[in-house]
Amino acid sequence: MIHTINNKLQSLSVARCSSLAFTLLLLQGGHAQADTDLTSVSWIHGAQNCETARTEPGYVQWQEVRYQSNTIIFRQNKCSNYEAPFVYLFIGAQRSLLIDTGATEEGGASLLAAIREITDLPLIVAHSHGHGDHIKGDGAFSGQEGTSLVGVGADAVQSFFGFDNWPQEQAELELGGRTISLLPTPGHTDDDLAYYDPVSQFVVTGDTLYPGRLYVRNWSAYRASIARLNAWIQEKSVSYVLGTHIEMTADANVDYPIRTTYQPDERSLPLAPSDILKLHETLMSLEEPERTYLGSFVIWPVN
Repeated sequence: MIHTINNKLQSLSVARCSSLAFTLLLLQGGHAQADTDLTSVSWIHGAQNCETARTEPGYVQWQEVRYQSNTIIFRQNKCSNYEAPFVYLFIGAQRSLLIDTGATEEGGASLLAAIREITDLPLIVAHSHGHGDHIKGDGAFSGQEGTSLVGVGADAVQSFFGFDNWPQEQAELELGGRTISLLPTPGHTDDDLAYYDPVSQFVVTGDTLYPGRLYVRNWSAYRASIARLNAWIQEKSVSYVLGTHIEMTADANVDYPIRTTYQPDERSLPLAPSDILKLHETLMSLEEPERTYLGSFVIWPVN
């Protein structure tokens, strides 16, 4: 089941829109309705008793928030999986892009059904990176008509998107009137990607940067990636920097325990370009890997 938050969008339906309609929308900058204020969205955040919650009639696998009519964010319920990842859908005039498929196999099936209620355009299913909580729903999309599934691992990502100089240079993906830019940001894994969408002006950073514990497995690669990310956004108009989890409470430097399934006082999802700069400057100041609390997120080196 899908829960839709759509306060700003009352009469405009994205479902089964024609390419012409989307072209007109994109030419208008994608602003067919006022953009949703993501800092004030109340996300589904689990329950004190998930076993009971999952049996209740109103239980949903995914929450759906339409930032714009062609830009949609889903969050998986923490009672479905404690990781509660966010996934992103960008719809162009010719095709759509989905970033990540969630943390459970059954969640992938319900996510696919929700997307096909929104658009029947050809769908590219890519990932922020290849960890299981972001790809577990891939099976529901694999082999589906009109769907291209990007593999995981740096080699598969480079091959699909045609990167010439990984990880130094960006690649682009044309959706039809909407060109998504992709930047390699390895360090958490070897296949991390950041995405920039000029319509919503989102920078999607996956697990590279989000309100939570930034697990760094390759320190030198991560430092270089954040420096590259900071330089990359300088000439871009950015509305929000968006990761794929929330692990911080509303109090600065206080994170929820790992595997928490109930986060009633969590921090809001969006970060800002200034947070990328803060992270970059802090990493440059650290000579050795060191756990460092920075208010809205924590640098967390791991072996």
